[in-house]
Amino acid sequence: MTRKITGILIFICMFLPLRAQIPDEYSYLFFEDDDTSKTVLKCRADCFLKNNEYFGDFAKGYTLIGYMLQPEFIYRPVDKVEISVLWNVLKYSGKDDFSDYKPYFRIKFSPIKKLSIILGRLDGNLSHGMIEPIYKPERYYLNNIENGLQCNYKTERYKGDIWLNWEKFLLWNDPWQEKLTIGHKSELLIATKGLSSFFLTGEALISHRGGQIDLSDDRVQTLENGALGFKFCHNKLTYDFRFVQYHAIDPTYEIPYIDGYAFYNKALLRFYDFGFVCGYWYGNMFMNFRGEELFSSQAIEPQDNKNIRSVLFNELYYSRKIQNVFSLKAGVNTYFNILNGDMEYSYMLSFVFNKCFQIRKNK
Repeated sequence: MTRKITGILIFICMFLPLRAQIPDEYSYLFFEDDDTSKTVLKCRADCFLKNNEYFGDFAKGYTLIGYMLQPEFIYRPVDKVEISVLWNVLKYSGKDDFSDYKPYFRIKFSPIKKLSIILGRLDGNLSHGMIEPIYKPERYYLNNIENGLQCNYKTERYKGDIWLNWEKFLLWNDPWQEKLTIGHKSELLIATKGLSSFFLTGEALISHRGGQIDLSDDRVQTLENGALGFKFCHNKLTYDFRFVQYHAIDPTYEIPYIDGYAFYNKALLRFYDFGFVCGYWYGNMFMNFRGEELFSSQAIEPQDNKNIRSVLFNELYYSRKIQNVFSLKAGVNTYFNILNGDMEYSYMLSFVFNKCFQIRKNK
């Protein structure tokens, strides 16, 4: 039965209209781009602190503190074509070496106004707009760069994102397997009246490792998460509901569950520069390979696995942007396990500077 649900979810997600909307609590990271100049130098700096106080069976606590620098040169040689080179510098405080210090390249082609195709560095990570149980927001500070192929399509009524993130490359006789992730996110506006809007949403994420020319003894593994639901917005209030699903298409010995499902409910209330999130999660044999571990039924140690997970999660944050150049956010997250009374929490502080310098304007 769950295998059929998996197929239905993937089918619907792939045929919902094809950039997904950024969740409001992460919008402080994104700025309006200068998309009119022929040559642009964009300078971006992120300084961050994220401390996870986790002591339960499903995730261990740790601290992320450091900075990211991302100078980017953008060149538009002709209409509809954009070429960019970005240098990503990631440095964690207290670590002598840089965790990332490399250039990334891409070409973006827009055959029509509403469609863009990217080959190379993707508009990835949080810009996909996926829910926390499927895509962990903290990956922004851990795996910020995605590379591969991406298509974005956006109109007044719908927006969507479909992408291939190639995570591990494979050549003949390499001792490892290739790794890749395929994802899709869509939002379709059904109705709007005054300050109220109603959206249908769909998302899917597939992780695969395998290959035919490697020397690894590991088995092929393919895992899938999907979600269907709706979003209701009224003025400063947003409510999200999703039916979330997991399926191991190609399971391996370390996977305790083949199929699972969950229900995700989240309400966000914004008041000036403050936001309050209150949500409830119910999961049954649910696993997530890119999401927040506190929503999973798979524990760190196999003997601690719990089929049923019932979690009340909350967030209180302050977020502010200043003239599309600087933003800050400070917040606290809590995760309360209703079945055993455990409370996990985290807190964060982030400063982001973003500035575009026009080198040459279009005539």
